Amino acid sequence: MAHTSEPAPPPASPAAAEAADGRSRGWRIGRLAGVPIYLGRSWPIIAVVIVATFGPQLAYRRPDLGSTVYAIALGYALLLLVSVLAHEAAHALMALRFGHRVDRVVADLWGGHTAYQADDNTPGRSAAVAVVGPLANAALAAIAYLVWPLTEPGGIASLLVGAMLYANGFVALFNLLPGLPLDGGWLVDSLVWRITGNRTTGLLVAGWSGRVLTVLVVLWWLVLPLARGARPSLFTLLWAVLIGGFLWQGASASIRTAKVRRLVDTVRVRDVVRPAVIVPERTTVAQALETPAPGAFLLVAGPDGRPHSLITGAVADVPEHARATTPVSAAAMVLPDPAVAPGPDGGWLDGPVTELLSRMQSAGAGAIAVEVVPGQWGVVLEEDVVQAISVR
Repeated sequence: MAHTSEPAPPPASPAAAEAADGRSRGWRIGRLAGVPIYLGRSWPIIAVVIVATFGPQLAYRRPDLGSTVYAIALGYALLLLVSVLAHEAAHALMALRFGHRVDRVVADLWGGHTAYQADDNTPGRSAAVAVVGPLANAALAAIAYLVWPLTEPGGIASLLVGAMLYANGFVALFNLLPGLPLDGGWLVDSLVWRITGNRTTGLLVAGWSGRVLTVLVVLWWLVLPLARGARPSLFTLLWAVLIGGFLWQGASASIRTAKVRRLVDTVRVRDVVRPAVIVPERTTVAQALETPAPGAFLLVAGPDGRPHSLITGAVADVPEHARATTPVSAAAMVLPDPAVAPGPDGGWLDGPVTELLSRMQSAGAGAIAVEVVPGQWGVVLEEDVVQAISVR
């Protein structure tokens, strides 16, 4: 269970966005402060695994319960789902508190994840979003600990509350282990980021910590018992494979992302900014085509002079007889507000292009307008950035 950033270009309308999310993320089961909550299509797999492994174990220990053990195992799977959702809800609410845009909360085969966008993230904020997830599970474990003595010993309620206690205690502690993709890995990332001032270094260190952690977990869970002559159960084997695969895959993905970020960090904003000429909203297509701007982009600006649209190649497709009456906005791509960078800030033109790429992704835009000097704007296109990276 972790918090992630997984930007994707939004569809043209809220209805289309909802439909697309429903197809790609799973079943929408509710909302939290406006954030959609999904039950991933892979989640039933983990429910079946829990019932198939926990059920027989419970039947062996409590033969008097008969086939009821499978209903109890299913109840345990549902309680575990509640624990996952509480964990991810804590991530989401903390991210919202910092003003981040939270895209979704998902419970799936690997536990769950919360995807959010944070243009103004800091090491402290990242750490706060990470740590509240395990704290939510610790709180659930504490509640179960207080309720457990109130249940009938050996009863179904006692079994479920006991399972809730140990499961949430384990999830809280396990997620604090120092390696991505666990929340403890994000704490490592934040710490290294804070010390070095470089987010990419933090991500890389936390990713490698995750790989080391994966090896240690597999050794502790499988290899050490085998060395002692113990034979792991099917339950232990399945969970070791699932958790080990999840950890290694997540850690490797983080390392790949860090390497890409390191490459992007070598590209300066100045290297990819291309000049742009601003035209007012009342400009017609004919006037725009007559604007002397060889090799430059055309931006459409509002009364405040701030560009809000980028004129695309579609302007040339407007029939000649309609160009004098067609507003240029008809052939312009609207730049979402987060994709329009504020005015110059010191030597940011000589800084890495990573921040602008992040803005593009968070806005679902393939272009971003940047103010080179007061009153003069340029455009950075995502494909330009990719090209600049490949050249190096």
